[in-house]
Amino acid sequence: MNQYKLIINGLNNYINCTTSFDIKDSIEYITIDLNSKEAIVFPTITLKLYVPSIDIHYKWNPKIHLLKALNLDWFNNLHTCNGFTGAPVETLMTYNNENRFTIALSDTLNTINFKSLVSEETAEYEYNITLFDNCTIKRNSYSLTLRIDKKHIPYYESLNSVAKWWETLENNKPASVPDVAKKAMYSTWYSFHQAIDENEILNQCKLSKSLGCESIIIDDGWQTDDNNRGYAYCGDWNVAPSKIKNMNEFISKVHNTGMKILFWYTVPFIGEKSKVFNRFKDMLIDPINDREWYVLDPRFPDVREYIISIYEKALIEWNLDGFKLDFVDEFVVTPFSGNINDLRRDYNSVADAADKLLKDIISRLKSIKPDIMLEFRQTYNGPMMRTYGNIFRAVDCPLDDLENRIRICDIRLLANNSAVHSDMIMWNTEDIVESAALQFVNILFSVPQISMLIDKLPKSHYSMLKFYCNLWNKYRDAFINGTFTPLNPHCRYNVLTGSYDDTFVCTYHSNEILNINKTYNDMVFINGTYSSNLHLNIIEDPIEKYLTIYNCCGDIILERLVTLNKGYNHFVLPTAAIAVFK
Repeated sequence: MNQYKLIINGLNNYINCTTSFDIKDSIEYITIDLNSKEAIVFPTITLKLYVPSIDIHYKWNPKIHLLKALNLDWFNNLHTCNGFTGAPVETLMTYNNENRFTIALSDTLNTINFKSLVSEETAEYEYNITLFDNCTIKRNSYSLTLRIDKKHIPYYESLNSVAKWWETLENNKPASVPDVAKKAMYSTWYSFHQAIDENEILNQCKLSKSLGCESIIIDDGWQTDDNNRGYAYCGDWNVAPSKIKNMNEFISKVHNTGMKILFWYTVPFIGEKSKVFNRFKDMLIDPINDREWYVLDPRFPDVREYIISIYEKALIEWNLDGFKLDFVDEFVVTPFSGNINDLRRDYNSVADAADKLLKDIISRLKSIKPDIMLEFRQTYNGPMMRTYGNIFRAVDCPLDDLENRIRICDIRLLANNSAVHSDMIMWNTEDIVESAALQFVNILFSVPQISMLIDKLPKSHYSMLKFYCNLWNKYRDAFINGTFTPLNPHCRYNVLTGSYDDTFVCTYHSNEILNINKTYNDMVFINGTYSSNLHLNIIEDPIEKYLTIYNCCGDIILERLVTLNKGYNHFVLPTAAIAVFK
């Protein structure tokens, strides 16, 4: 048994500390209440939690993507979480995907240093949960609940229960998700970057619509004539006439293709080449830096109102369907170098002010368009962020299909019903088609975002893209709306399965024997490896199925009646090919 011990360090004579303990449904809750007679700056307080390392082999938290190792002392940025980066949760687990110790915190807004390391001296796992570090905000009270799950259940079930618990807490109710947010999208970023061309975009709208996409995201570039990257011109948010001559006509044409449209904005940045820079140059988080752009300070009501009014104006005047809101984490990760005594601020806490800003954004935009789509990306995808938006995208990882898969899984484990999108997929058009197809294979358990010039694809690549779009649309519910079982995080989620009603889908990314505990009416297996093997271990009694195997371009390469025998079964399945058992 993992019997842990908790020690609280850093209390002083001005703070009264009380703790309470409760158990509900085998989950332990420790609540720590801190109170002071007068409003004071609380000292740095550290909660030390010691967990015996028994049947624990690796860990999961939302900020460790490629490396799920127990010892990560040298990556300090992985330990900080707040409402706008990461989330206060971690799971210690076994090699067979079972939870041994999952800890989650109720404070999903304020900055917490959530560090965990192996203790060599005691063979324990040591948590250091640091509160109020470098905090200058005065307060009378603070309450924190630690939720501890030691049940021997699949780790993904433990994490899903954490996500549902967070939803019950004050100010954590997730935003509603329109169905269109869970349908494939086209993005202009990798295909156009900042070189926006409205006629070519309209062409891509028609082509991607024919593949099953329902929306297009117009990314960076629409607001500036400058194509040199960077954000020096951010802040005005007027359309660049050289890119889009008449915005209303352009959006009307997009809508006429049957596509909805979202526009990219960077929420906190203001560039020194923008027309409004002088208005806000003394309302910045970082007036001292070596870039051509800065981070606006949301503690100023003028800043918040300006940002919100920009989106309201665009929504009303242009009839947009959503926004891609970028760089939200910069509010809290950018070091402050401004005037600490500016009385124009109406908040002391940057986190509280950013929370107010984002809550007002979604509230005011939804009052205009109730089914508004709002996209955020990693690492701002925790429980607070789910109250501000309904789409969460894997962080930029161009060409890296492996990382795309990992980051999708990391988001989905805490996202519950929010829409989880892939990073935009792209590939080299001279690549072999099977290799290119792996970009899609690795993102099937998310909402695909496609960013290729579709009319420039070789014939085989277009056939592949069309086939995979059709496959995803056909089995969409099983891929994103049903059960989700991401196995072996330490092996980079090498087996993913999902089910919905009587349909089962699976992608596998190493030469594994797949344990099939239940046979479904429809079973779909996609080979994400360079081996030509499909290994199945059937747990139930033998059953006859009609097997159809498609190559990655959708050509049928085998059709026959087969018997899935109890125990081991082997089939030849080429790279990126699909086996459908009915």
